[in-house]
Amino acid sequence: MSDETNGPVPFDSPAVERGMGFFETVLLVGRSAVLFAAHAERLLATLRRFDLPAPAPEGLLEGSKRAAHGLADDGTERALRLSWIAVGSDLDDAASWRLDASVRAIPATTLARRNGAHAITLSADLQRDTPGMKSTSYASAVLALREARRHGADEGLFVTASGSYLEGASTGLVAVTPEGWFAAEGAALPSVTVAAFLGDGLLRRPLREIDLRAGSVLLGSLTLAAPLVTLDASPCAVPAALVDRIATFNLRLREDPAIATAL
Repeated sequence: MSDETNGPVPFDSPAVERGMGFFETVLLVGRSAVLFAAHAERLLATLRRFDLPAPAPEGLLEGSKRAAHGLADDGTERALRLSWIAVGSDLDDAASWRLDASVRAIPATTLARRNGAHAITLSADLQRDTPGMKSTSYASAVLALREARRHGADEGLFVTASGSYLEGASTGLVAVTPEGWFAAEGAALPSVTVAAFLGDGLLRRPLREIDLRAGSVLLGSLTLAAPLVTLDASPCAVPAALVDRIATFNLRLREDPAIATAL
């Protein structure tokens, strides 16, 4: 692993020219990293899947602690970004990879989304190129969020060719139906926050527009859980049971020490 941290990246590195890297974004509440273990495991599982060099789990934790050094443990919410990027050409050489860890402000658009998400349906020809992993090859998500903002929304939802909804550009998707709570089925990122929200009751099925309009939630490490209040500028239902579950979950994210890691 490269010793350089958060420094310049060569212009011809795989990370720059090919988007070759992986990342996790973790909510910090003061110096508590929410769902840190699950985020770290998702990153490491992707690297194991492709037999790529990986940081040691303790290296991820130490890098996070260095990034959070000096922060007051006062409940302020921030974003911790962990990036494992290829700065050298030989992807099988551990020295070609670098761990960058940084703390940054939560984007204003994300904070606004917490009060109720306004989403648009994206064209089916706009898809993630790596839907099953948190890759730095992120052009489709950037374009999706840009498209959402151009339409006065704060999230864009990816769909299949048949019209079922997969996930947001920066959020996972859950719908409440008469049969229960369901996450979207299909080629989408295995969301850490969705898994925490649904727990042992995590079920998947194709989600259609009618499901989203009857009551649905967007979830992300920085978004937390937020109701979908409009889809393509038309109102969606926000059932009381959905509001209650969102409030309980968001309180747990902020206050439950059992799901956080102290930095």
